[in-house]
Amino acid sequence: MSLIKWRGNDMWPDFNFDFNLPALSNMFARPRIDITESETEVTATAELPGVDKKDIEINVHDDVLEIKGQTSKETERKNQSYYLNERYYGSFERRIGLPAEVDSERTTAKFENGILTIVMPKLHPDKPKGRRIDIQ
Repeated sequence: MSLIKWRGNDMWPDFNFDFNLPALSNMFARPRIDITESETEVTATAELPGVDKKDIEINVHDDVLEIKGQTSKETERKNQSYYLNERYYGSFERRIGLPAEVDSERTTAKFENGILTIVMPKLHPDKPKGRRIDIQ
């Protein structure tokens, strides 16, 4: 390990970060997901740009949402000289615990323009999540 003299905030641009580290590349392989909840349903929205609909698998079981997929891009360009060629190939998988019990039989999914939207109706929409406890 070498020591680097501290030069204040101007030192950050001098670092040459290598994003090909396995830990960092796995972080970028995960799709970004938003989970929202209303009184009657739980909705998940995932960003999956460049992924084909046929390469996505969705499962809901034991109040866990699971999204799996495969990304690959094959392009052949002849007579091109590359300076930098960055692509991600491989699989991704996310498992997220859901905030309520959902009906997997009535769950629907839509994939449009790289955005996956999953609507999961709640099994017990009128069941309160909790209750206030009085102190005696």
